[in-house]
Amino acid sequence: MSGVLSDLKVVAFTHYAAGPLTAQFIGALGAEVIKIEAPAQDLNRYAVRDHDGRFGGVSPYFVTLNRNQRTIALDLKSNVGKDIAQRLIENSDLVIENYRPGVLDRLGFGYEQLKTKKPSLIYCSISGYDLLGPSRDAPGQDLIIQALSGITMLTGSSGSNPVPVGTYAIDAYTSMQCVAGILAAVRHRDRTGTGQWVRADMMSSAIHMMAQEASYALNVDPVFTRSSSGVAHVHQAAPYAIYKTVDGAIAISITPADKVGVMAKKFGVFDKISEFISDRGLLEHRDEIVAALATSIGSYSTEEALAIVSEAGAICAPVRTLAQALADPAIVASGLVRDTESAYAGRYRVAAEPLHLSETPLEFGRPAPAFGEQSREILLELGFDLAAIEKLIDSGIVLES
Repeated sequence: MSGVLSDLKVVAFTHYAAGPLTAQFIGALGAEVIKIEAPAQDLNRYAVRDHDGRFGGVSPYFVTLNRNQRTIALDLKSNVGKDIAQRLIENSDLVIENYRPGVLDRLGFGYEQLKTKKPSLIYCSISGYDLLGPSRDAPGQDLIIQALSGITMLTGSSGSNPVPVGTYAIDAYTSMQCVAGILAAVRHRDRTGTGQWVRADMMSSAIHMMAQEASYALNVDPVFTRSSSGVAHVHQAAPYAIYKTVDGAIAISITPADKVGVMAKKFGVFDKISEFISDRGLLEHRDEIVAALATSIGSYSTEEALAIVSEAGAICAPVRTLAQALADPAIVASGLVRDTESAYAGRYRVAAEPLHLSETPLEFGRPAPAFGEQSREILLELGFDLAAIEKLIDSGIVLES
């Protein structure tokens, strides 16, 4: 590795999504990351997979969230396994973990326990809720946090159930908080020699994702009303919504009142909504406006509807599938979609990190590891001889693929 963090050594006690994504991004910046995996394995290896055997039976979720890392499989319930993990930490600058609160403390690898042995250590904890708060032990998962934070209640139409986001948005957002925190902590350590505890939780991150809406609720009106016609944001006026067409759907973004009038004329519904076409009217009568436009737009093809909306001066786009977005020439040209290959998963494609650094570009050299793939390699680096390694593997304290 030759990236900007190439001198940083990392131990990752991570599984599922937010932890591995954080470790992967730090690895893409050049850090040497060693993932310590329990005998039960990261459940994300097999949680969402193609049972016909693609990727060697491993989940595509795992192979795309665990790049830029090596792995050693250890039984941390054994004293020898703990000693090996401790040796790895002693040789590292950063620990990343997203296990349930208290798990690593019981094993002897909590922040308070490690900082006394190594004051320069940076320790990053990712959790469902604030580890110093009253809900720290409550179960936290992306959908649950979406529900509890209010995100799902903001999404969908008033006549339907609240709608969750169709991706693990909170996991991803939380991991980026951690990446920012780690970079700040590295800068602080380089200046002072002292490490610190970096922590981010999914609930707090979810609230921060809605900083605009939270400010409105805190200062203006705590009650949000979703539109019945599908306006895509509780505080936006018509025609901000998704509209079905004969062969798909289009999105129409924020549009000034005068252009809404032009659009309404082109779609033949001006007489139905003319009295509402003002800045205030677009908000107060958003459902009537969207409903009228939707009735007309539904009789056009996507291409025809987009042409009409564009001619009216409004910003619009087709609603695409993820596969269509990935095939977009602009996405392809950006290099975001990358080909990779590993001995156990074969050839596959992933969406790489979107960050660009002109002088220290992100690394993309190591595919996600097989379970215990580098166990022997890492033990050799720690000074174990071949006979000792064979004994550890035979005993089940260290595992390999």
